[in-house]
Amino acid sequence: MMKIQHLIMSISLICLFNATAPLQAAEPVRHMTLLQLCNSLPVQFTYEQFQAYEHCTKEQGPEQIATYFADIYQKKQGKITLAYLDGAELVLQDFIADDAERYQDFSLWGCDHSKRYCVIFKAGWEWWSYLLIDRKTKRTTELTGYPVFSPDSQLVFEYVDSRMSDNFSRNILKLYRLNDEKPKLLLERNETDFGVHSAKWLGPSTLEAKLQHFAANDFNRYVEVGQMRLVVTGDEVKMAIEKTTQRK
Repeated sequence: MMKIQHLIMSISLICLFNATAPLQAAEPVRHMTLLQLCNSLPVQFTYEQFQAYEHCTKEQGPEQIATYFADIYQKKQGKITLAYLDGAELVLQDFIADDAERYQDFSLWGCDHSKRYCVIFKAGWEWWSYLLIDRKTKRTTELTGYPVFSPDSQLVFEYVDSRMSDNFSRNILKLYRLNDEKPKLLLERNETDFGVHSAKWLGPSTLEAKLQHFAANDFNRYVEVGQMRLVVTGDEVKMAIEKTTQRK
């Protein structure tokens, strides 16, 4: 069964957010990440849309991110350096030889508005992860899904697009509160009947996500099945799901 990752197996940043246009400019950028810069793919996408996404995520987007954060991030000859707030540096080295056990490729996914939190994308051999770096505490937290910062950088939403389900046995949906300790997990839902297609924060404590699932009669096709809203009060999270489309 053909999945998105079969098209993008060896490409580090192409496996996540596909663009129907080049860089977005509709809203002021608070958090500079590829998720903000490159438009999400429609549930069903064309080859031309995929090509536009590839250009955004492999060339235009990473170049803009590297330029924007040049004061704290560098990559030269396969070695990346990310400066901590005290002037020390995190150093990571690519290994891109034909070796499945040791292959790794690093790049900057982006940072939050304050530049305290940055995300390094780590691509392995047919797998990937996101390294959430706290530049103040020097703590690294490894995430599987795509991180989405709240506008005030207090919360991070993590999800995996269900179209990547060949690589993962379940959909991933998590919400963390960021602090000076280990990120606090506020919500974890590993749904089997829907996956998150895209997500955005409507404010510091409210997130909205579009939901998708396999078409009932075709597991090579996806349909949008509704939307989810999370509202955070303190460490309490209220979830509301509205099913808007029947699977066809």
